[in-house]
Amino acid sequence: MLRKEVLEEAVRAQQEALRRTEEGVPRTEADEIDIDTSFANVISGIRRCGKSTLLNQLMKKAKN
Repeated sequence: MLRKEVLEEAVRAQQEALRRTEEGVPRTEADEIDIDTSFANVISGIRRCGKSTLLNQLMKKAKN
C-alpha cells in the first residue's frame, strides 16, 4: 500500500508538470465543449491527435 506522503508528492509533481506544459495550438473544439454540465464528456480519437492537449486547455479554461 502507498503511504499518504508518497501519493501527495506524486500528485504535486504531476500538477507542476501540467503547469509547465506548453498549451499547444488552441483547439477550436475547446469552445464547443460544455464543461459545466452534470454529464460526462468523452474525448476520443486516434493516437496522438491532441486529446491530452485539448484536456489541458479545458482544465486551464475551467480554472479561469
